[in-house]
Amino acid sequence: MTRTRLYVLDLGRMRMDKSLLIARWQLASRTNPHPAGEFVEFPVSAYLIDHPDGRLLFDTGCHPQAMGEGGRWPQEFQDLFPWTGGEECQLPNRLRALGLGPDDLRYVVLSHLHNDHAGCVEFFRRSQLLVHEDEFDAALRAYAFQERMGPYVWADTDHWIRLSLNWRLVRRDEPEVELCDAATVLNWGSGHARGMLGLHVRLPATGGIILASDAIYCAANYGPPVRPQGVIYDSVGYERTIERIRRLAEKTRSQVWFGHDLAQFNTLHRSPDSWYE
Repeated sequence: MTRTRLYVLDLGRMRMDKSLLIARWQLASRTNPHPAGEFVEFPVSAYLIDHPDGRLLFDTGCHPQAMGEGGRWPQEFQDLFPWTGGEECQLPNRLRALGLGPDDLRYVVLSHLHNDHAGCVEFFRRSQLLVHEDEFDAALRAYAFQERMGPYVWADTDHWIRLSLNWRLVRRDEPEVELCDAATVLNWGSGHARGMLGLHVRLPATGGIILASDAIYCAANYGPPVRPQGVIYDSVGYERTIERIRRLAEKTRSQVWFGHDLAQFNTLHRSPDSWYE
């Protein structure tokens, strides 16, 4: 029987003000009334689980045409959150390096529908796409009201909304969805975004891995003590989610992989030459 493998897909780097990564990371004071801001780099990633019952993908990164003149992201948005990465960092090319294409994936789990996690939805026309029902509603609302500067990229939604895609909405009262014996979708609810999903992966040799996505940007947010991110829709839900992840990690002795922690990401084995079993 083929062993289950998890591949870490490096989808480039983004930058933004550090205060959005860690809220109130540097406060003004009497002795330092004008602290300098810091523009920091963080990873964009996706995760492929190759399982005998079918392959699944967690998140899809940025669209290859996000940046540049005429790019999908508005110019002001590009200035605030620039994304960089060679062609090898584009999701279709990362899959191609593994000998795969979008049609080879049974499931695509979308942690949420922000610009750096759902940019390539349109490519997966034969997969079942799992997303939280409240997050799906939020993206459609942003589209209907022509919101061009938010994290739900209007041009990305405009492309996938015209397609007959196989959506599976995770209900807000649905705590988890088991996709196979090695992967369970975890419903975090509202926090960083309107509806967040995580993935609990269980591997024979490596053990458990909780893919937290933006429920936790980085180790500094996780604590303890919990330090909030600068981008939060529901602060109470955000802290509740972190404590739920902490309890699950302790109970199952699982690692927690954060959404945008560059130091942690640099320690991970990355595809196509390495993987986890």
